[in-house]
Amino acid sequence: MVVVNPRVESTISAELLAELKKIAPATIGHMLEHEFMDGDLRPIVSRFKFAGPAITVRCFGTDSAIVHYAVDIAQPGDVIVIDRLGDRKYACWGGGVTNGAVARGVVGAVVDGAITDRVEIEEFNFPVFGRCISPVTTRAPGLTGELNVPVRCGGIIVNPGDIVLADDDGIIVLPPSRIAEIVKVCLPIEERAPTRWQQVRDGTPLGVMSGAHARIDATLAREREQQAGH
Repeated sequence: MVVVNPRVESTISAELLAELKKIAPATIGHMLEHEFMDGDLRPIVSRFKFAGPAITVRCFGTDSAIVHYAVDIAQPGDVIVIDRLGDRKYACWGGGVTNGAVARGVVGAVVDGAITDRVEIEEFNFPVFGRCISPVTTRAPGLTGELNVPVRCGGIIVNPGDIVLADDDGIIVLPPSRIAEIVKVCLPIEERAPTRWQQVRDGTPLGVMSGAHARIDATLAREREQQAGH
């Protein structure tokens, strides 16, 4: 069975998305945890960051025609997210698909399964996450596959149009309704980081800067009071 739903038009402005892209996923990770994909998903290339709306794909077994279809309907700035339903043998993403994605302006991809053509992907410098590398590839008979449906990728549900933010450290998926809030809270933290790092290099102890030192001292003081009371 094949299901093809229309691409979900993003409600996030280019300006807001650019602001989100300034924020490292690890900065948001100080506040959130359930919105992150499994850390076993690792990228081929390094030193990258992307953010964009999700084109979601459910790709069954050896039939990856739906992945090619997804690349063809993608718009510049999209991220392709592929649920492989647990398969790690057959690679549905390689150099040819990367070439097509780059031509369409896709900014990144996440494959919850195997990928192939590591060297070619590196040459494109295209950020694609996968669970493993496999030389065994899919075919494209076009008999199965689902496009722009809710999928499970990296242990979380991804809906079409969700915003995917990723860098070398990992992937976070956010509903569009939360982007403004995340930017408002996390962008100032991101922007303060260089100054705080410099203060540590200039001599301010790390624990003083983070407040950890004071919190540990307070805990030790309470423990001493409790022991004295006994």
